[in-house]
Amino acid sequence: MAAIKISKKTAFVLLLLIAVVVIVYAFLPASGNEETAVDDSRINYGKLNEVIFNVRTDIVKRGNLILSISGNGLVKAGRELDLVSNISGFVDNVFIYEGKKVNKGDLLIKLDDSEQKISLSESEVNLTNAKIEYGFLSKEIPSGMSQVKADSISELIKQLDEKFSLGEINKNSYLSKKEELDLALIFTGAKRDEVILNKSGLTNAINAMNKAKLNLAYTEIRAPFSGVVADFNLVERQRINAGEKIFKLLDIDKYKIEVGVIESEIANIKNKSGVVVKLNSLPGAIFKGRVLYINPLIDSETKTCRVTILVPNNDSRVKPGMFANVLIENQILKDKLLIPKDALLVRDKRDLVFVTDGDLAKWHYVDIGNQNEEYIEILKGVEAGDSVIVNGHYNLAHDAKIKIVN
Repeated sequence: MAAIKISKKTAFVLLLLIAVVVIVYAFLPASGNEETAVDDSRINYGKLNEVIFNVRTDIVKRGNLILSISGNGLVKAGRELDLVSNISGFVDNVFIYEGKKVNKGDLLIKLDDSEQKISLSESEVNLTNAKIEYGFLSKEIPSGMSQVKADSISELIKQLDEKFSLGEINKNSYLSKKEELDLALIFTGAKRDEVILNKSGLTNAINAMNKAKLNLAYTEIRAPFSGVVADFNLVERQRINAGEKIFKLLDIDKYKIEVGVIESEIANIKNKSGVVVKLNSLPGAIFKGRVLYINPLIDSETKTCRVTILVPNNDSRVKPGMFANVLIENQILKDKLLIPKDALLVRDKRDLVFVTDGDLAKWHYVDIGNQNEEYIEILKGVEAGDSVIVNGHYNLAHDAKIKIVN
């Protein structure tokens, strides 16, 4: 291979370029990756490891644990009645509207009473004529036979009634003999007034007048009890027919809920057992009532027993038709050690609570027993009077520092 020859001039140029590069590099600014010195004399490294948790607490106590049965049902008015008209006619006056509160005896609807007033007037005239006829007949018809005979027949009727009540004679024999004795008694004159009343027409006239008065009273539809009007849409001069439903009257001062309870759970439910009611449409509201009725029959298809619950409705917030969740008192376990349900945690498949000890949270494993919607029975692990954490405890560890913010 031939050697590469470099002239003196070329070598000088190369050396000059290398020198320039070295000088330029020496004067370049330092890079931004250099660490900046920090004054750490004011940092408290101990505080970085100290966290205080805000918690709420409650007290472990002894008391009665009420076990309940849950169920669902629809709210019904305490009393609900379909008002109907006893006669046909035209509506003359309307004094109500949907949602109106009425008191017992209030006039709600007035029907046209022209026809009823005419009938009453005619019946009064017929009654007067019958009274006159009664007076004439009283003077014409003699007073009849001996009182001794009448008393004898009355005694026979009394003996006949006693035999029938004791079952000594059958019904057909009794009625036949009774009719015979009644007829004999009439001919003694003992029932003279009854004969005259019937012959004069006075009895029929009295009945006709009473019926006319009743029909006139039917033209006024009044409230049979205090309540609220519902399903009402009548207008004046509208015709209604006898027996036709015209509106509903609801007593909503209290309401009922019917719940189906399975046959295996019905045994411990009693009349007047306590009930807690929650409504989907009124979240957060809790109402208390009692068992009113227990149906003695078990439904053959559903195998449930109908339990009717009565609940006061003092502020009228509850409306018929609302969906209700109920808890019916089933059993009372007395003198149990109880914690609020929110206090219980489960870690590594074991039940535990956090008990406060000054400003520290102490981890306690517990054995639990029965429970309801609010409380859990504790068999072992805490004592009455201990303060257990019920909120803010999900991230706690044993001996974590806490601040109680009840």
